[in-house]
Amino acid sequence: MDKQQPAPGTTQFKRRTIFIKKNLQFSYMTLIILSVLAGLLIMAFELTFTLNDIFDQYPVLLQPLYDHFPALAYGFIYKLVIYVVFVVLISAIVSHKMAGPVYRFEQTCKAIAKGDFSQRVHLRKGDQLMDLQNEFNKMMDRVEEEIKKNKNGGV
Repeated sequence: MDKQQPAPGTTQFKRRTIFIKKNLQFSYMTLIILSVLAGLLIMAFELTFTLNDIFDQYPVLLQPLYDHFPALAYGFIYKLVIYVVFVVLISAIVSHKMAGPVYRFEQTCKAIAKGDFSQRVHLRKGDQLMDLQNEFNKMMDRVEEEIKKNKNGGV
């Protein structure tokens, strides 16, 4: 993939805000978080049913586990909270890499709609939608060429 450099005369931008398009990012984050929580819930039910089956067959084997269950549960919940916070942070970062480019495309399209056909999309390294950026910029190059050709007498 080609490395994209900003066009001459433009400045490389850095976003300082994590939540660029809140609705898009929150829905994306919610999807990620719910997927992870659903997986954890399935694993918890599976573990619970497996332990119940083992306890029914060998009650003496798991009795120490059940005796220490409250302490184990608190430790598990503490680790689960840390894990969920980690997932929320990662999902915020991942959603930012998607929402930032969408925001950049929207701003560029608004400028083009106002008549500035020299506008191009310049995403940051690591952002999603780089292929779309390349195709969009090629399209705008072609549109700008056609406009200039039509202004010069349309050859």
